[in-house]
Amino acid sequence: MARIWHRKNTTSVRRGLAEPLPAIRKLMNWDPFLDLDVAKVAREAEPVFTPSFDILETGGYYAFLADLPGLRQEDLEVTWTAGRITIAGAREPEALGEGADYYALERTFGRFSRSFSLPAGVCVDKTNAMLKDGVLTVLVPKDPAGRPGRIPIQDSIPLLG
Repeated sequence: MARIWHRKNTTSVRRGLAEPLPAIRKLMNWDPFLDLDVAKVAREAEPVFTPSFDILETGGYYAFLADLPGLRQEDLEVTWTAGRITIAGAREPEALGEGADYYALERTFGRFSRSFSLPAGVCVDKTNAMLKDGVLTVLVPKDPAGRPGRIPIQDSIPLLG
């Protein structure tokens, strides 16, 4: 059962104090998306293209595989900086002509950039990348000399110089 608040004398409420219930009702009915112009936001938004990646490690290399349908080699860039491999590119929308009626627009276009950190012990100089049938394959070989090992603990360490 609802509790009803009743005041006998409304003039006894001190001036300057707000009634709490109207303020609460106003907050409860507030819609943050009411004043948002969705069409304007969609027009001004940067196109987003997020390709899917598979990353795997075998005994001899790390492999990065990305689904990039419709991209050419000129549209891609694979770089290596400070232990991070970065794969970036762009897919441009196709011009379908004036006056075309669109019934569905589900393909995504735009720029993308993905960066991945690798542990120490990789051969950056021998890294290979290949784009075939819309799949980018980047192979980063492991350096056998860079594999982890155990450091022996000694009784004393000879000082340098």
